Amino acid sequence: MSDPSKIPEGFVPVVPDDPYEQHNGLDYHHDVGDGRVEVGLLADQRHANEYGWVHGGVMMMLADAALCMNSRWHDPNEAAITVSATNNFVKGAKIGEFLQTRTHVIRRTRQFSFVNCEVVVDDRICLSSSAVIKRLLPDANG
Repeated sequence: MSDPSKIPEGFVPVVPDDPYEQHNGLDYHHDVGDGRVEVGLLADQRHANEYGWVHGGVMMMLADAALCMNSRWHDPNEAAITVSATNNFVKGAKIGEFLQTRTHVIRRTRQFSFVNCEVVVDDRICLSSSAVIKRLLPDANG
């Protein structure tokens, strides 16, 4: 199913905790250091829209996953949910291409993170996204 030659260096197979991401093929992640993680997928027919291009919802799923993953203070007990997101489609992606994220945390507060993300194929930007993410902190009282 996956062509390993299309997977960029640093990306490794992963089974996401999120059932939606698992079902929709968010199959790779890359730990880039400093607590940052990028995600990716090799687009196949299940990702196609009616025109044979990667569906915009697939790109938004990738962006949302990366925005939330990178919004947290690297505590495995901390969770995150999207409060708002703005997505701009810049260029299409084709079935057979590897889509990956590039994420930048603008600011973190105790309750929120402000994060930008691009979904790219090589150096081609396909989607630009910015979001406000609610940080769900672990209960300090157990």
